[in-house]
Amino acid sequence: MTMRVAILADIHGNLPACEAVLEDIARSVSPDYIVAAGDLALRGAHPRETVDLLFDRCDSVLMGNTDCYLAGNYLGGAYREKDHWKTELLRWTRDQLGGALLEKLGALPFSVRYTPRKGQDLFVCHANPRNLEESLDPTLDDVAVRRFFSHLDAAACAFGHLHFPYRRRVGRMLIADVASAGIPRDGDLRPAYGVFTFTPKGWRVQIRRVRYPVRKATQALTARRVPGGPLLVHKLVEARYRHHNALMEAARRHSGLPPPGPVLRPPPGAASRAAATPMDSRPSPEVDPASLPTDLDGTVTGAAPLPLDALNDFEG
Repeated sequence: MTMRVAILADIHGNLPACEAVLEDIARSVSPDYIVAAGDLALRGAHPRETVDLLFDRCDSVLMGNTDCYLAGNYLGGAYREKDHWKTELLRWTRDQLGGALLEKLGALPFSVRYTPRKGQDLFVCHANPRNLEESLDPTLDDVAVRRFFSHLDAAACAFGHLHFPYRRRVGRMLIADVASAGIPRDGDLRPAYGVFTFTPKGWRVQIRRVRYPVRKATQALTARRVPGGPLLVHKLVEARYRHHNALMEAARRHSGLPPPGPVLRPPPGAASRAAATPMDSRPSPEVDPASLPTDLDGTVTGAAPLPLDALNDFEG
């Protein structure tokens, strides 16, 4: 039998991006299942609306590390510091969500499996099959990566957390980071999500990118007075880590990335608003976010520069 599973992760309360992804899934993919793989609300201007939409549209909703922080299961990183802006952001987001949704977040499952055929499971989780915090960075060597999968009996594994798309083989298992639907960090401002399709030859994966009104998301962070708003806006439009080049090189080595490129609008005559790009070995050009024009989808690129150390965090 065939099976198709659409997986979006790391939405982070970015409602306009979430709406664009779900619209593309419904219009262009028509999957058997839709999974939201964690980090649903924190860091965006519309946490409640985004979570409500995901629970309404997705067949499975999984737990991410920031969902745990919000629910009070545990805290990580700077969210544990009393006077840090992230603590204020946590409090603001909890107030927006309310008790019932926070309780719902705290009870989310760690993972979900889909079994199109015996011995051909697709395992979906947030960060890795062992925990919610450690990133499966493409620069990790084979020994480091295998320790996360040594206990897992599956043919394929989908995850997020790093906000950076790539695929890799771990033995006979296909693994892929489906990147972020809310805060992409691979040099491309467009939301990303993954489509896993099971065929007679096994699982294959595509990453899809969609356009969305970036300015709507950035302006909402300011208008709603989200704590840490200027930094959140900057990270949203900066769209890359400080070790971007190393990540890109490693991802290409394992089997390639969809080209990030600064093109947020299809060229004249293009038939589709969304680009479905197989994970192949095409080289990805360098992208300087500061060079992105301000008129493509209303993208704002004029945020004040910030220290690199402040931009390079994996804790959501």
